[in-house]
Amino acid sequence: MNNSLFYTLCLVASVLLYGCKHNQDVTPPVAEVISFSQAPTVAIRSSASAMLSATVTAAPTGQAITTGFVWSKTNASPTLADSKTARSATLSTLPYQFGDSLTGLENKATYFARAYLTTAAGTAYSSVVTFKVQIALTDVFAQTLTSLLQNRDIGYGFVIYENNEMKASGMGGLKSRSVDSEGEKPYTLDTKMHIASMSKTIAAMTFTQLAAQKGIRTTDKISPYLPPSWAKGENIDQITFRDLFNHRSGIIGLGNNCQNGAYSENIYSGLKQLIANGVKSANRGQYCYQNANVGLMRVLIPAITGYVFTGNDAVDDQQTQQRYLAYVQTNVLDKVGLGNAIPTYPAGDPTYCYSYTYVAGRKGWNPGNFANTLGAYGWYLTPREAGKLYATVLSSPDQSVLPTAYKDTLLLNNLGCYRASTSLGDLAYHDGWWYYDSKAPYMGLRTIWMKLPNNITVALFVNALNSQTGLFPTDNGVDIVPFVFRAYTTARQLSGGRLAAVTLTLEHPEPH
Repeated sequence: MNNSLFYTLCLVASVLLYGCKHNQDVTPPVAEVISFSQAPTVAIRSSASAMLSATVTAAPTGQAITTGFVWSKTNASPTLADSKTARSATLSTLPYQFGDSLTGLENKATYFARAYLTTAAGTAYSSVVTFKVQIALTDVFAQTLTSLLQNRDIGYGFVIYENNEMKASGMGGLKSRSVDSEGEKPYTLDTKMHIASMSKTIAAMTFTQLAAQKGIRTTDKISPYLPPSWAKGENIDQITFRDLFNHRSGIIGLGNNCQNGAYSENIYSGLKQLIANGVKSANRGQYCYQNANVGLMRVLIPAITGYVFTGNDAVDDQQTQQRYLAYVQTNVLDKVGLGNAIPTYPAGDPTYCYSYTYVAGRKGWNPGNFANTLGAYGWYLTPREAGKLYATVLSSPDQSVLPTAYKDTLLLNNLGCYRASTSLGDLAYHDGWWYYDSKAPYMGLRTIWMKLPNNITVALFVNALNSQTGLFPTDNGVDIVPFVFRAYTTARQLSGGRLAAVTLTLEHPEPH
C-alpha cells in the first residue's frame, strides 16, 4: 500500500471515529415549551366588544414575549394575520394570566378566537374558542342609558322590562347629599320618589277597570257622579270621562289662561270651584293640559264605587281621599304585587330634588305629602315598582288588572297617556315633571314610563332639573321623551337593527 492510500484511509477513519464522538458531545437545540391551560374564556361585554382571558402554564421566563388574542369571523384557526391584540411582557413566574377586550365586533355574528404567545423563536397558539355575540336589545338599551346618565352628578334609576320581566336596569348618583339632614345616600332601584304626572296613568288604569265593571263608557258624562251639593257651571253637564283624560274638557284653570295648576286647583275646594265656574263652549274639545282634569278622579271614582256624599266638604274631602287611595291600592297596585304605596316619602327617608348642575352646599328640596291632591299626581314609587306596574298592566299578557281589550281601550284612547308617531311604529308614554318654583335656578324631578315596540317598557326617574331650562338635566336641551327614545334607537342600531334615520313626532311635546 502506498503512502498516499494509507493516509487517505487513516483520514477517513479519523473522521468516522472522532467525528462521531464529537457529535455525541454536542447538545442539540431544544424547542421552547409553551402551553395554555385551555381555550380562552369569553365574556360578552356589549354588542360591540367581548373580554377574553387566557392562562399560560408553560413558557420561557426571563425574556421578552408578546401575548394577546387573534380572532376572525371566517378563519376557524385565526393567526396573527387576522384581527389581534398585543401586549409585551417578561415572564418571571408561571402560570401567567392575561386578558384583553376585543372591539369592533358585530352583534349576532359568530367568531373564532385563540390566545397566542410570541418569543424570538416563534409563535404558539392556544386551542380555539368559538363564541357568538348575542346581546339582547334590552341590555344594549340599558348600556346606552347608563352611558348618558352616569358621572353627571344627578340621582337616577331606571328599569327596562320585556313583557312583565325585568331585563336590565341602571342607577347612580345621590338621593340625598352630605348637606342634607339625612346625609349622603345613594340613589338605587328601590329609592322612593314622587312620580308626578305618571300618576295620571294609574288613575286611568283604575277608571278603565272600574268602568268596565259598572258598564260605564268613556263617552259617558261625569255630572251624575259629581257631589250633588256642588254647583255646576256652564257646560259641566257636557264633560265626559274621555274629555278629562284627554285634557279636552274645556277646563282651563282658575286663572282662565290654560296655565296648569297644582295645589290650589287640585284640593277638594279647588276642584269644587272649577266645576262651579263651568267651561266656555269655545274651550270645549280644545286641548288644555290641566292636572285638575284627572284630579277629579279622586272625587269621581269613590262616587262610582258607591260613596254617598254628605254635603259636608270636610267629611267628603277626607272620605274621597281615603277611598280613592284604598281603591287604587286594592284593585290596581296590590294586583301587581306593590303593597303599601303612599302619597309621600317613607318616614325619615326622603329623596331630595336638586338643580343640574349642582350648586355645592345647596340643600335639596323635599316635595312633601300629596294625600289631599292625589289623583293627577302624588304617588311615590321606586323605579323598580314603576317598571313592574306599567309593564305588567300595559305591556304583558297579565290580565289581573286589565283584560287585553281594556288595555287597548286605555292606550288607543290616550287615557292617562300620550302616543307618539315614530318610523318604528307608535309608542305610548306619560312623563312627570315637578319643580320647586317657576324661576331659575330650577330644582325638581323628571320621570317617565314609555311603552316601546315589542312590549319593551322603560321607567326612568331623575331627581334634578336643568337649572336654566327647568327640563330634563341634559346639556344639549333634549327633554326626557326624546332622550329615552334616542337611547332606544341607538341601542337598536348597536344591536344590529335598523340603521336608517328614525323619526319621532310628538303631538304634545311640552313637559307634563
